[in-house]
Amino acid sequence: MATTIKTSSKNYFNKIQKYLNNKRVFFTPSLNLGVYALTIFDLNQDQTNSLISKMTKHFHLSPKQQEPLALAA
Repeated sequence: MATTIKTSSKNYFNKIQKYLNNKRVFFTPSLNLGVYALTIFDLNQDQTNSLISKMTKHFHLSPKQQEPLALAA
């Protein structure tokens, strides 16, 4: 399962990248049209939900509804 975190703030991008490195989570950073993105790999849904919950609390963010999962081919 892959999860993508997007932000337009370079500051938050760097903070989240550092956070994920400290948690030893495998991710790929990217920049597209001024939007910074971090795609997280190799976590199941429970692990992803836990990570996002902890990260939301750590950075004092309000949670945004997740996009629906894509249907399997």
